[in-house]
Amino acid sequence: MKAFADIHSAAVRKHGEAGLASRLPKVKSRRALSAMTDDRYLSAMARCIFQAGFVWKVVENMWPGFEEAFLEFEPAALLALKPKQADALKQDQRIIRNPQKIKAVFDNARFVSAVSAEHGGFGKLIAGWPDDDPPGLWNKLAKEGSRLGGLTGQRGI
Repeated sequence: MKAFADIHSAAVRKHGEAGLASRLPKVKSRRALSAMTDDRYLSAMARCIFQAGFVWKVVENMWPGFEEAFLEFEPAALLALKPKQADALKQDQRIIRNPQKIKAVFDNARFVSAVSAEHGGFGKLIAGWPDDDPPGLWNKLAKEGSRLGGLTGQRGI
């Protein structure tokens, strides 16, 4: 097996430092994870849900419309919508009108709100999760969230 230092050196030679850095996942500090607001977590979850099985570039280009349509993903604002208002999103041309994925946003707004109430913010749960148990977090997301199983929940956080 090659040493990591050798692999890293080869990658730097091929892509350069900046190119390599742009290909690696951005790791956030516990402080940054904790400070991230509930609406940004819900937005990230929703983006991953809508990207699943779809052309990601289309979702990316439409995302400002998603933010508008879903009230900037503020959980309390979404949960305050009357059923008729929430149902109208199925016809909203600013978003991908997939009823199951739209419902998942509302289900996850409830999930994020409940976790936030329990932990003082959804980010506090994420930041406080033990480093040696990522699968436990992924299982929690899959079990308690909506459509957050597989890679969707992992990418959404």
